[in-house]
Amino acid sequence: MAGTLLDPRNGSDFDLSPDGRGQRAYIIASVPRSGSTLLARLLWDTGLVGAPKEYLNPMQLRDWTVRDGPAVTRWVHSRLRGSLVGAVVGRGWSEQQLKRHLERVQSRRSSGGWFGLKLHHHHLIRYGGLPFIDRMLPHAHWLRITREDRLGQAISWERALGSGQWAAWQPKGRTVPYRRERVRQRLADIEQAESGWNQMLKGRAVWQVSYESLVADPAATVRAALASLGVEAPVETPGLPTRRQADAVTAEWRARWAAGI
Repeated sequence: MAGTLLDPRNGSDFDLSPDGRGQRAYIIASVPRSGSTLLARLLWDTGLVGAPKEYLNPMQLRDWTVRDGPAVTRWVHSRLRGSLVGAVVGRGWSEQQLKRHLERVQSRRSSGGWFGLKLHHHHLIRYGGLPFIDRMLPHAHWLRITREDRLGQAISWERALGSGQWAAWQPKGRTVPYRRERVRQRLADIEQAESGWNQMLKGRAVWQVSYESLVADPAATVRAALASLGVEAPVETPGLPTRRQADAVTAEWRARWAAGI
């Protein structure tokens, strides 16, 4: 089964010891390339607050359907790759289907009575916005991560979109050519998404951190995030679990942007 999953961490080897479905939930509000995966992994590695991931991302819907769907549906979804996943998976799913999906995930990925969900703004819009998530996970706590270096975020996002490589563990994708208009579009997408989160979360209690603060002191960030949930941090907190993807190409793109090219 593991070989048919696009993300190995969706496999049963990464399920948590069953302790009942998480009675409390938190949502990591994010935009792509903001450090949200890093924050989620650090929280997961504490073993205290579930295993937060983008469980409403079409790729996640695809993998969990391959794991748990009816036989014919599993077979069809196991053959979906690349852009077909985003174009097909989840389209037309009823709210009840999505709710059943989240309940299945919660039963396997909760710990300490907590379930965590990482949610990009555009995925929330896809499913109908805040009213939808409030029905799925009522009274959820909100954590939010943003990135101060938006140019770096835009470059990282554009390179991931073009190459198909979203994480360092994935096979190296195709070379992505620098195109100023594409970087400019990603900057606009970031601005739109962050503004959207600002509007959606206005008036709600939200714990917030920057990617830069997270990288500078991951242990302190994890302790603060746990404290916002009312969870006592362990004596030792996990170190950085993922490798940064910035490289010489990123530096070259920055220089070309600065030069107006």
